[in-house]
Amino acid sequence: MAQFPHNYENDLKNRSIPREVTVEGLSPEEIENITQTVFVTSDLHPAADLLFIFGTSTIDSDALESVARDCQQEHFPKVIVTGLSGRLYSETGKPVAHIMRDELIAHGVPSDLILVQDRSTNTLEDVAFSLDVLEKHSISPESIAFLCKAHHSGRCLRTLRKFFPSQTLLPVTYLAEYEGVKVSKTDWYQHEVSRGRVYGEYLRIIEYSKRGNIAHL
Repeated sequence: MAQFPHNYENDLKNRSIPREVTVEGLSPEEIENITQTVFVTSDLHPAADLLFIFGTSTIDSDALESVARDCQQEHFPKVIVTGLSGRLYSETGKPVAHIMRDELIAHGVPSDLILVQDRSTNTLEDVAFSLDVLEKHSISPESIAFLCKAHHSGRCLRTLRKFFPSQTLLPVTYLAEYEGVKVSKTDWYQHEVSRGRVYGEYLRIIEYSKRGNIAHL
């Protein structure tokens, strides 16, 4: 694991870690440790047995369109979309997995390529609940590409690794934007909103690793 920031113990007194955590005064070494833990390098156009799409509160249409093109080029024989709740569910009453499925179909992905897991409410459940869906369809992938936000990729990778210990995992990431600020690996620490988002992810990786909910890398 990466070294902990100076205020790690205080920040983890509450087991419920907010989406944004206020943090100031990070050293260059702490910034580097956090960056290497939270972000993983994205594969632009990987080929894999399965494309796993994590649930999200905000759907990036450009990212879905890009992976839809990969599907049409037969990079992925199967896709699984995951997620029930979140802001989109609150606004529409429709599981986020259904919204993503419909958007992929609108971008030309054949419906019979898409599996749906619409029960999960967090990242761990995204993967755990998907196992039943994959088993039902007799799918045992040796390689998995996964789509998620860039600043969520470290936790997504570790969560998948817990359940798929020997499979090849290929991240496909996109930049999330909050209050007009994109959360990027190169400059996340320069803006309050992106700093809070990334630091919150860092604390979750530490805490969930301690609980055994995700794999240690």
